[in-house]
Amino acid sequence: MSLTVFLIILFILSAISTVLLSKRLETWKNKLMSFIQFFLGYLFIVSGTVKAIDPLGTSYKMEEYFQEFQSLFEHTWFSFLTPFFHYLEHYALGIGIIMIIAEMILGIMLIIGFRPKLTAWLYFWLMLFFTVLTGYTYLTGYVPQGVNFFSFSGWGEFAKSNMKVTDCGCFGDFIKISAYHTFLKNIFFIIPIIYMLFRHKDMHQFFNKIIRHIIVIAGIILIYLFCLSNYSWNLPMVDFRPFKEGVNVREQLKLETDAALNVKEKSIILQNKNDNSILEIPSEQYYNTKNQYPTESWTIKDRIFTEPSVPTTEISDMAIEDFEGNDYTEDILKNPNYSLMIVSWNMKGDPEEYTYTKKDTVFSIDTVYLVDTIFVENTPYINKDSFKIVKNIKEIKDIELTGNNYIWDKDYLKTFIKYINPLVEAAKKNNINVFAVVSGTQEMVDDFKKDGGPDITYYNSDDITLKTIVRSNPGIVLMKDGVIIKKWHYKKLPSFEEIQNSYLKN
Repeated sequence: MSLTVFLIILFILSAISTVLLSKRLETWKNKLMSFIQFFLGYLFIVSGTVKAIDPLGTSYKMEEYFQEFQSLFEHTWFSFLTPFFHYLEHYALGIGIIMIIAEMILGIMLIIGFRPKLTAWLYFWLMLFFTVLTGYTYLTGYVPQGVNFFSFSGWGEFAKSNMKVTDCGCFGDFIKISAYHTFLKNIFFIIPIIYMLFRHKDMHQFFNKIIRHIIVIAGIILIYLFCLSNYSWNLPMVDFRPFKEGVNVREQLKLETDAALNVKEKSIILQNKNDNSILEIPSEQYYNTKNQYPTESWTIKDRIFTEPSVPTTEISDMAIEDFEGNDYTEDILKNPNYSLMIVSWNMKGDPEEYTYTKKDTVFSIDTVYLVDTIFVENTPYINKDSFKIVKNIKEIKDIELTGNNYIWDKDYLKTFIKYINPLVEAAKKNNINVFAVVSGTQEMVDDFKKDGGPDITYYNSDDITLKTIVRSNPGIVLMKDGVIIKKWHYKKLPSFEEIQNSYLKN
């Protein structure tokens, strides 16, 4: 669904609600105010709901912003803020849930007319915060790589590749909106909010004061529980991401790859070296009149390409490798048999360095010539062209080396021992291929297997890709011939017998 269609639906729904209100509510005062209450209320409730369906997605977006703010302030007068944002990064999930609850509750407060003045001011500050955040996100497109945002003299032409956070996540993965359009949207919505600040007394109100308070308190509790149900207890109830159940990842990856290879160069952006003026001309025209733009005076600043016929998704970023860098993505996706993929974007272990002793043998190397006596004209002659290298043990001594033992999070390790390992063993006995894809190192994997992790093949992948595949750490994915058949949160993992009866069909 596009943003335009979504806003039209909200407009119609708000208009209908306003008309119905005028016929049923005796305390109704202002048609325009009621329409604004319904429109902004519905907007915030829907925006909050799609994020509440996937709270982990919201927390990942919060982490992106916190990391960006760390680098933003690192080499400025405000560098003292850097540790603060690093601290917040560890609480991104909790902060994200608070933001979701605030957004949805404000929508409810506006619709029922809960404490009009307070609601209007809360709306104003929240929308102002969103506007500044999305405005910053968009403006980073003017900041070239290696230039700090506050170095305004170093700004250049807008380029999407410059943006550190390309999507604000306002509607989660439900509707993808560019930072520019999100920024404009927020500026536009500040106008009716300012109107509310001055005319808050005209807001309609449903029910009496006590019931309105009960609705708000109950709403906070229910929204919090709803968030928990979509990440802590189970996978999101609706999957808006490209790796949803039923998707043929192998086919989709090929479509996206082919589409990306077939894009056409549409135009070329040139910059004059003398006056820094910018000129955009069609590519065909440029190549036909190339001599008019000599390299002494012009430089190619950018190339504009047509949009691919198949939109690029996170599937295009999928790369599964062994720990030596060999790509196994295609081999995994083209497997015609059932496979269970254990996904863990965060191997929850902290390294603890230790020192150990190893026997080391030092050799001395001698050259021994092979004496080869031959006769030349009845005269004995020793040939020294033949020789061999002899290694003699000179010394055996102890040397000290360092390594890492990983202290695993107790709940994380227990999850594998209690839920994952029994499934893995049952699957292996039934000749079902089981492997793990993690974001870690070979050293971590070896230590994890030694401490109780499943004895299977492990691959490596980017943590962002793994977070997109399944919102559980660890999570389990059943695949066949590149098709995602089923995904499970580890707390909702059925027995192998149940999986076999329900999903492993010949």
